[in-house]
Amino acid sequence: MLRSMEPFTEIKVAVLPIGDGTMPLPYYSIFLKHPLRTIPLSSIKPFYTQHPNSPFSHHPWDSASLCFKFCQGYYPYKGYPNPKGPLDDFRAHQKTFAVIGLLHCPSSPDFDAAVDLFFDTCTKAYPYSAVNRCFALCPNDSQLEAGEKKGWNLTFVPDVDRSTFEFHLNTVMNEMAASLLMEFEKWVLQAESSGTILKTEIDSYYRVSPEEVHV
Repeated sequence: MLRSMEPFTEIKVAVLPIGDGTMPLPYYSIFLKHPLRTIPLSSIKPFYTQHPNSPFSHHPWDSASLCFKFCQGYYPYKGYPNPKGPLDDFRAHQKTFAVIGLLHCPSSPDFDAAVDLFFDTCTKAYPYSAVNRCFALCPNDSQLEAGEKKGWNLTFVPDVDRSTFEFHLNTVMNEMAASLLMEFEKWVLQAESSGTILKTEIDSYYRVSPEEVHV
């Protein structure tokens, strides 16, 4: 997943507009106009706790980075086409490992239902997603209170300009990158403990034995 070869190093992140209304373009366009975002490993250190047996300990933390690719998300039960290909389950670089929700609170009078829709969609449409984060944009006081009481994992963002929103986004992306790296670390350690041989797409020209899997 470290940035060295394209496109196999890009981590797919689905971006889901949520709610009854139309997502304000300034928020959504950040992802549409700049679909690739590189996160230096040095910037995620405050959010990252390394496992003692981490397979990533040898990576150059001062120079390496993670590359994320934002993709338009979909709802499996609202008539949206499923962009998933028939072989995506066998190609790690085609899987969606994270989901970002954009909930415009003023356009969502039923706030609880909108939040439930996001988490339900993450479960049903993105089974490989290890990290899901939702931005609740321009909330009112009652929505803030509801989010705190129910313990939803939401990032509340007031009515701010684009640069301020990007600041919030950078913070969340750093935390998301750290969380994903820890999840990948966990998967590798679990696979190694079970005797599974891990192979990447660039090894696909080798003959794959029954105990080998692609990640």
